[in-house]
Amino acid sequence: MDATLSRLKTRDIPPVPPDILRSLRDRRVTLVPFEECVRVIFDPALRTENGVAEFGDGSFTASVSCPMHGVTPEMIRWWIWWFPQDVERFRVWLPDTNFEVTYSENDIDFFTADDVPPFRPVTLYPNQVVGEINLPFRIDLVMPEDFGITEEDIVKAGNPLVICGRMMARKGKLLISDFLYVVFPTEYGCLFSARLWVGRISSSLVQRLLFLNEKRVVGMAETCYRLFACLDGVLPELYTIRNK
Repeated sequence: MDATLSRLKTRDIPPVPPDILRSLRDRRVTLVPFEECVRVIFDPALRTENGVAEFGDGSFTASVSCPMHGVTPEMIRWWIWWFPQDVERFRVWLPDTNFEVTYSENDIDFFTADDVPPFRPVTLYPNQVVGEINLPFRIDLVMPEDFGITEEDIVKAGNPLVICGRMMARKGKLLISDFLYVVFPTEYGCLFSARLWVGRISSSLVQRLLFLNEKRVVGMAETCYRLFACLDGVLPELYTIRNK
């Protein structure tokens, strides 16, 4: 596995396509308030949007969508559990962005389980570049119910994989973004669809401290696209090796 990780770290990672960059920068996105986030799993038109827009209160929303060929939702579920266990796994994901990762001591039992356990809320501490923001982040992965998405909603939407979380800076002192990731199975693998709500409950001081302007939010969306669009270059191979 170590040799495979070393090889994959030097692979060619495609840039964000020009049409996606244009969409992110041209406000081509439907404004979906956080309180209505369940719409993202139900409305097919929302699944394929890439764009950034500003709400009237000065907060932002970003939508990111990309196909992942040869990847299944089950692989993503496994990946979320597997990569935090070893920093080299995190680095191979996107080498020029991902540097370090640890997880909360309270989650040792989750990440050291013999196989993927049923999901429960966990906390990750990644050190990575997100857009132009390079900070030690805290990410709390939470239950979909915390975002108002019920198990019945997920079943009704066709049982996509739903990942909800909050990204914070400075070990959790400053909330940057709520995010919803939805992975829909397709004939080619799966479709990744994300919504970010940036600065939703941050004060103007926090906004200024983190420079959460449109340019930075576009950078966050670009990073999100790169992270998930490149997974088809590593995940099918690693998943096959791990599960032989």
